[in-house]
Amino acid sequence: MLSGIAITIYMKIDQVMIKNMLDAKAVGNYAIAVRLSEVWYFIPMAITNSLIPAIINAKKISEKLYYERLQKLYDLMTWLSIGISLPIMLLSTKIIELLFGIQYQEAAGVLKIYVWAGVFVFLGVASSQYLLAENYIKIEALRTVIGAIVNIILNIVLIPIYEIQGAAIATVISYFVSTFVIVLIPKTYKNSILMFKSFSLLGCIKRI
Repeated sequence: MLSGIAITIYMKIDQVMIKNMLDAKAVGNYAIAVRLSEVWYFIPMAITNSLIPAIINAKKISEKLYYERLQKLYDLMTWLSIGISLPIMLLSTKIIELLFGIQYQEAAGVLKIYVWAGVFVFLGVASSQYLLAENYIKIEALRTVIGAIVNIILNIVLIPIYEIQGAAIATVISYFVSTFVIVLIPKTYKNSILMFKSFSLLGCIKRI
């Protein structure tokens, strides 16, 4: 329940704060970028739901195999999300013009930033399955709440300075914090290292 409330805050509080601190036009431009960025978020859920049973079964065989499969899941999530985010960032102006018209060009600047939140969403979904499998329910709830708090604080600081792009920056940072805050918890430290290792392209290639 607590995680659900925090996720709702994640998804909506930035747009509420933009409306209160800027105007309705800014909300419209921001919402467009959010919609285009989040349309991909069903992918990590579909992948992890199909792969997590094999990963959990591996733990019954050996701890080594368990962590090897987790590492491959994180590798897949990281580079799949980068493969989606990079072209969207590079083509953001053209995408906005094509889908919504020149009058929404402000959304392109937000899209270039916000789309990178997807990398941490993909990893966050995968690591959530790990936390649930290990029965670390409180840790899962805690990191979501921490991410929501960070998001609110950064929105207060960044929106007055960078406007809607500031809200996008706040979202990316808060998603990063939410995903990797578990590195500070001893019993989830090893899993966090696996996620950090997934950003090494050479390491991923070797593991393949």
